[in-house]
Amino acid sequence: MHRTVDERYQSRWLIVTADQQAFTKDNPLLKKIRIDIKFGYLVIQAEGMLRLDIPLEVEEDDESAFEDIDVFGEKIKAVSEGDLVAQWFSVFFNQPLRLMKLFGI
Repeated sequence: MHRTVDERYQSRWLIVTADQQAFTKDNPLLKKIRIDIKFGYLVIQAEGMLRLDIPLEVEEDDESAFEDIDVFGEKIKAVSEGDLVAQWFSVFFNQPLRLMKLFGI
């Protein structure tokens, strides 16, 4: 995964599997994803895929939106970035995945 992301945002998101586990970082397709920050958005791009623009500073105040996910044995509160983003990652990696925004890190 090519990164030019500000350190404040470096660990804010995590790709998770259908069973709420952290997606493996050794998948070779990760290197084909380009990530950047532009004009207050996390920009995600990959060849053959539409560009994703995800707002950086959305405050989540709906407690029902939070989920507990397993980040290598530790439970972390997170919020899904939504169905469109999940579809993008699922198509790109050819398996059901979601992008989660982490809180409390």
